[in-house]
Amino acid sequence: MSINQLVYVSQAVRKMSVDDLREIHVKARSNNELIDVTGSLFYNGGWFLQVLEGPAPTLAKLYKKIESDPRHKNSRVLYNEPASFRTFPRWNMNMTNLDERQADKYDELVEVIDAIRSNRKIGSASPAVTLLKLFKG
Repeated sequence: MSINQLVYVSQAVRKMSVDDLREIHVKARSNNELIDVTGSLFYNGGWFLQVLEGPAPTLAKLYKKIESDPRHKNSRVLYNEPASFRTFPRWNMNMTNLDERQADKYDELVEVIDAIRSNRKIGSASPAVTLLKLFKG
């Protein structure tokens, strides 16, 4: 079965606590395992950036559900393309809280989110493509 990668960004409606993020992470892992979705969720300064990987119809349905979640607003898809492999095959959902400044690749991830906020490219690449390349190898 072919897979797609969908990357979206959204704003939290309030500052998320560590417990809030843990709750999102646990629920997403459980739900995604049942529908063959992998990916990673990044949180920084009130912004979510998420990569979802799985069958295109599944991602479309999941994204509709995510869009209606009242914990965030202004959700927009940055990237939704077929992929030849999963970037995050080991994780039904990984969670990285960049507010804690202990993440691997912290500076690069913050730059990606800043580029999205200011609607600019990183070099000649879109922020979504840059994000996927960060974890590719």
